[in-house]
Amino acid sequence: MKNIRSVIDHELSWSQQSLFKNEFELRFGGELVATLRLPKMMGNLAVAESGDGSWTFQRTGFWKTKTFIKASGSADELGSYRRNTWRGGGALELTNGRKFIVWKSIWKRLSEFRTEEGEPLFEIQQRGSFRLSASVRMNRRALQIPELPWMVLFGFYLEVMARNDAANHAAT
Repeated sequence: MKNIRSVIDHELSWSQQSLFKNEFELRFGGELVATLRLPKMMGNLAVAESGDGSWTFQRTGFWKTKTFIKASGSADELGSYRRNTWRGGGALELTNGRKFIVWKSIWKRLSEFRTEEGEPLFEIQQRGSFRLSASVRMNRRALQIPELPWMVLFGFYLEVMARNDAANHAAT
């Protein structure tokens, strides 16, 4: 797999590998950059991998959800995310105290990760209907963020969780 930073100037594509599995690949052209797998179809635990490493994302709670990010095989948190249920998006706080804003536009099917000051780092634009897919565009400013590799994977995890939430609500 390639490193995320090595494809910063290119548009990347997330695609679901099977309609019946929560397994996704991030590609640059024909090259595999990263994977995201949720072992349970409607589960909240995901394993993400790229040439940069491997991480787990685990969401807890219902109305006031919180998601924890860890390096695979480690009990130490790298950060946590709190969703803003009523305004869309949320806040990602790293254990070192740095914060990032996740802005969402439901109508444009777009998510954007920004610095606390509002500077855009990367965006994820959803595409497709039946199989979840999305494009990723990163700004050069994002190269200054050491956590960029797992943040890009985490951004798509949030898209998967939003789709799962919508499916759960539609079924009830």
